[in-house]
Amino acid sequence: MLKAYKVVLAGLSLLLLGGCANLSWTTAGKIIPPVHNICPLEGQWKVNQTMQSNGNSGGDNQSWEGKTIQFTREVAMLGDYVWSNPAFKIKKVNSTNYLMTKYLNLSSTLMPNSKEVEVITVSSAESFLGEFMKIDETKLIAFVQNKALYLQKVSDQVDSSLTSANLNDFKTNRQNNLGASGVLVGLKIPKESGANGDEDHTDFTYQTLWLALDNKKLHPILTGNNIFFPRSSGFWELQVRQVQEGATMEDVLSAHDVSTKAQEQRLRTMEISRGEDKKGASKKVIDYIGNDYVAVENDINGNHLQVLPVDKISTPEGIKLSDLLLNSGFATFSNARAQARRSLNTINNITSFDDDGFEQNFGLIRKNGHWYLRGRINYYDQDSNDPNYMDFNVNLVPPAKLIFYDTLWLSWQYIKDRVPDAVDAFTSPNQDMALVLTKTKLQVYAISAGQLGNEPLAKIDLQSGASVIMAEWATGSYVDNWEKAFRVDGAAVMTMENAR
Repeated sequence: MLKAYKVVLAGLSLLLLGGCANLSWTTAGKIIPPVHNICPLEGQWKVNQTMQSNGNSGGDNQSWEGKTIQFTREVAMLGDYVWSNPAFKIKKVNSTNYLMTKYLNLSSTLMPNSKEVEVITVSSAESFLGEFMKIDETKLIAFVQNKALYLQKVSDQVDSSLTSANLNDFKTNRQNNLGASGVLVGLKIPKESGANGDEDHTDFTYQTLWLALDNKKLHPILTGNNIFFPRSSGFWELQVRQVQEGATMEDVLSAHDVSTKAQEQRLRTMEISRGEDKKGASKKVIDYIGNDYVAVENDINGNHLQVLPVDKISTPEGIKLSDLLLNSGFATFSNARAQARRSLNTINNITSFDDDGFEQNFGLIRKNGHWYLRGRINYYDQDSNDPNYMDFNVNLVPPAKLIFYDTLWLSWQYIKDRVPDAVDAFTSPNQDMALVLTKTKLQVYAISAGQLGNEPLAKIDLQSGASVIMAEWATGSYVDNWEKAFRVDGAAVMTMENAR
């Protein structure tokens, strides 16, 4: 009996030891550090293609094509920068779901749909370097500094010059260029109650904040009127002005390159106000601002949603959702709208639906740290002469043409556990900075090792009802560039009375 017991025990020991010989994996999505002495990305990789243009200027605009990315257990080299002692964490994910969060579509020949793939996250000294999705053992998709790069393996070993390099020569350069994050935050702020005497037609003002972090140290917080935002052509400013003509009051949107002359701005605004079809008082409320599009709600002939191109912001009609989505995506929108309309048909007092321009009647809404598409149905009923509306959810990731970056690196549940009254949150591409909103505060945190700092670096007072309509991120050397540009445009340092 004792002999049999020893045999069983020996067998179990062999099984346990055998289980330690390879990389360990668990269920999809759970992160596990690889076994020591194994580098999952060992060797040299060449950047063959930038797979997604940087529509958001928040990343580093250096040219990656033709550059080499190299990894060993001791060294990671991305382009011109070197890190020592990189850490690798591996997870298994569904390829389709993962790529949707990156706003990237790959051909089925390159990456079959819903394939289980390995994603390796690389960091060094608590600095996030990038994510690398394995297509196979010789091909990768790298997500580095807001760019998607197609990598092909060229060697199993790194350059001998890299292994003998003095890494201290790279340390300061790396920290100065990649260890910084900054964000332009657009705020929509309701005016004091009673300003217009109509709770259903609240007036708003708009403001931009600049928040930047360099190696866990917060820069002075800057603030400016209107919305200051980046585009591929430079920095622009968006204004909402109230223009009165006779008995009517109009909200007029104007957008201009900040480098244009003031006289040209005034002329453009006049053209906008004259070019619109005015039918009584018209209000426009901004829900979202991106590089090239603005999502608004207007009350011309009923409350409608619109997405307007920045370059043609005076146009009376919004873009069609079918112009942004693939056929399958538009079919999802149409099905969601049809289902919402069927639910409205159960209401007996509805007299008619307003189906004109239904493709344009969509917008964006924030929920749990992400942007979501929403549609709207306008209808009339017997109880009111004014049109009513119902919003419905669209189960689609907003297209990259609308939103380039919308990644929340910390889970929403974790954020709520840390800040129970949180209503929204944003995190930087570098994974070193987080913004957490409550109903009355905007709190700025450093992120270390995937956790919020013990205390916020700043708490900014918010008026009740204020919301974030824009978060445009800069990283690396672009942090200083953006900060200088905002100062030149007239931004002022926020007083400590409002930021504590």
